[in-house]
This record gives sequence, structure tokens and C-alpha cells, in this order.
Amino acid sequence: MKQEKLFDLFGELDAGVFLNKVARGLADVALGAVTTNKPGKVILTFDLKQIGTSNQVHIKHAIKMIKPTPNGKVTEENSTETPVYVGVGGTLSALPEKQEPLFKGSDAPAKE
Repeated sequence: MKQEKLFDLFGELDAGVFLNKVARGLADVALGAVTTNKPGKVILTFDLKQIGTSNQVHIKHAIKMIKPTPNGKVTEENSTETPVYVGVGGTLSALPEKQEPLFKGSDAPAKE
């Protein structure tokens, strides 16, 4: 998968919220690491499962953050799911590569 497509996909997961969670998690853990001089960790997990017999999959995306504190650590986990289409060559997108016409019949524009 091309890098641009991967960034697009991350922006589509959980309607864009997942990318915000990752950015916030990285920032929080980095701040904890520099203020305590202890290592922190951010773990991203993706589980994919086909939806019925379609060309779609549910992506269960999870983030786990381990932020160091002066007296230990704080751990937070968050998991959500997003259905995505699987296109040619395994490309993933919130929308199908080819959209079927919404209406059958005449190609003439509707009259107002």
C-alpha cells in the first residue's frame, strides 16, 4: 500500500477520530517520557475480519498507551471498529473504488 493511501486510510478510521487518538497518545507518552526520564510505549493493533462474503472487512483498531509517571505508569486502552472496502491489490478505503449508479434507467438529468 502506498504511503499516501495509508495516511488516507488512517484518516478514515473511526471517522478520523482514531488518527486524533494516535496523535494525542504519542504526545502524552512523549511528555511523560521527557518529564520522568523513563520509557513509554504506544501500541497500535489492527485486526481484520471479512464482512459476510463481501469485499469489505471490519478493521478493529486499538491503541494502547503506557505513559510513565514519577511513581509508576498510567495505562490506557481504546478500541473501535470501522468497515472498509478492499479494492484492487488490497487497497483499503471507506468508499468502494467503483460506485454503482444510484438509479437505473435514463442518463438524462432530473427536471426541476
